[in-house]
This record gives sequence, structure tokens and C-alpha cells, in this order.
Amino acid sequence: MSETKRTQINIRLSDTELEKVKLSAEVLGLSVGKYAKQVLLKSKLVKPQLPAQSQQVMIRQLSGMANNLNQLTKLAHESKAIDSHAIDSLP
Repeated sequence: MSETKRTQINIRLSDTELEKVKLSAEVLGLSVGKYAKQVLLKSKLVKPQLPAQSQQVMIRQLSGMANNLNQLTKLAHESKAIDSHAIDSLP
């Protein structure tokens, strides 16, 4: 005898996200509901390999690199060129 399904989960998706889910379900020949249920129940969560403190350090480093890249992009648009002095002056 199968278990009665009584609980419903509602989620909000953007139009783009919904289209992606619909396409994935269609490719597998499933309804959106059956596709979502399979993804939810069969997905395996992967524990991060780095400790939380190391992750925070990496996030700060990446943030700094992104900031430098944005500054270089701004300089390039303003002066149409980037010289080594501009690169060396970045923090």
C-alpha cells in the first residue's frame, strides 16, 4: 500500500528559472512536479571541503580581485588604455 501524500511545497521561481525547470523536465519526459520531486529527493548535498574560516578568506580575496578588475575596467573605459603604472597603483 502506498503512503498518502499530504504535504505540498511551494517555491517561487523567476520566469527564466521556470523555463529552465520546464525544459529539463521535458528532456527527461517528466512533468514539472515529478522532475522537481526527483531532483529534491535524489540530489546529494556536497559538504564543502574547506573549513568555514578558509572559505571566508577566499571570499575576501576573490572580492578584492573583483574590485581590482572593476577598477581596471573603469580605467580602460576612461582612458582607452591601461599602463603598468595604473596596475601597480591598485591596492
